[in-house]
Amino acid sequence: MGEYVWTIFVAGETGVFPNFYPIGLYTSRENAVAELEVLPREMNYQLLRLPVNRMFPYRHKKSGMLVGMDGIYHEHFHFKDEDTRNLT
Repeated sequence: MGEYVWTIFVAGETGVFPNFYPIGLYTSRENAVAELEVLPREMNYQLLRLPVNRMFPYRHKKSGMLVGMDGIYHEHFHFKDEDTRNLT
């Protein structure tokens, strides 16, 4: 395994965090994108490149609380949104 894995997340529409969850883990972006292309189009997805054997939290500068992920590359695949745009 390399330094990173590519993870596919379903991106939900709820206002409650977390509003996404993982459904696939791949060793290459190409394999992950190929899988994304055959997933159902009624959902939106995100593809994140996550480091292996390394923490990646983002801490709020004033409070010190963990508030997110730092330095994570990600892409959005808005299939559901595209379907809606094409209908109008």
